[in-house]
Amino acid sequence: MPHQPERKTFIQNLRDHGQRVTPERLALFDEIFAQHRHIDAEELLTSLLAKGHRISRATVYRNLDLMVDSGLVRKVRLGQRRFHFEHIHPGQNHDHLVCSECDRVVEFVSPAISAMQREICRAHGFSPDHHQFQILGLCHDCLEKGAVPSGT
Repeated sequence: MPHQPERKTFIQNLRDHGQRVTPERLALFDEIFAQHRHIDAEELLTSLLAKGHRISRATVYRNLDLMVDSGLVRKVRLGQRRFHFEHIHPGQNHDHLVCSECDRVVEFVSPAISAMQREICRAHGFSPDHHQFQILGLCHDCLEKGAVPSGT
């Protein structure tokens, strides 16, 4: 199992907070860590049900919050739509381009943006925990289909 340390952390976090370690919680954990993209709660629910897990919508939402609280999963609002979740890779920051037409999300890493963020924080005596930077607009495919940027 490739995410064994994170799984152990999640199990310990559940126990530390008096929560039971259930098959549904572990299935949800395994599913979100198997994803290599941003995924919303409804997509997670659909995927788990398709794999034969008996899990409710409320259980998915409640346990995603537990994973966020444990520091293993990040909850991000990409664009103006619903929240998405992604498992956290410690020490690996990235930013997002979000298409406002088709919801496509492109992750990117920019050393220049990272350096600028560090400089801004240093100048203001600020110690960041994490950051969220996203650029909203239209992807190449939507532009080709004739979508018009909202700023024009």
